[in-house]
Amino acid sequence: MKREELEALGLSKEQIDSVLDIHHKELDPANVQLKTAQDGLKAEQDKVKEQDSTIQQLKKDLDEFKGADVSGMKLKITELEESIKAKDAAYQKEIEERNFNDDLKEAISAVNGKNAKAITALLDVETLRASKNRKEDITAALKTLAEAEDSKMLFGEAEAEVIGSGSFPGRVNRSSGSADDAQMRAVMGLPPIKDEGGNK
Repeated sequence: MKREELEALGLSKEQIDSVLDIHHKELDPANVQLKTAQDGLKAEQDKVKEQDSTIQQLKKDLDEFKGADVSGMKLKITELEESIKAKDAAYQKEIEERNFNDDLKEAISAVNGKNAKAITALLDVETLRASKNRKEDITAALKTLAEAEDSKMLFGEAEAEVIGSGSFPGRVNRSSGSADDAQMRAVMGLPPIKDEGGNK
């Protein structure tokens, strides 16, 4: 309904405004509802198009795998995942072993250990490796060894090796070693030093 149509009927301006107000009051809500319905319909149509596109893509993907050994592929993937996990675990173990050996070496050096291999053989290595307070426990274990009678000779400042002593000019006699030297060689599993006469 247009204003021109009402004017052609001979209605006054006030009558035309009144009729148009009533007309809009009844028609506008319907237009709003119609617009809302149209927008909703378009949104649903867009969803349907998107879903249809997804379905077509899935069909295409399935066609590419038609006849493929799916169970074999799953098994291969599982094997690869297990292999990666095993390699990662081995790598982590190697790093942990290296860190432990570095900690042990530093701790032995800090307490003036004379023979790291011999000292390590006297330690409960597995317990120390699994310790949550590893550095502290290594230090405590080394302190125990350094204070024990049968292992304290493995610790302390390294002594200068005595090659020999000269009693007369031009003659050098080799030392057969002190009692401490003999005890230390025995702990390390080494034979006693022989003197020039073949005596022990």
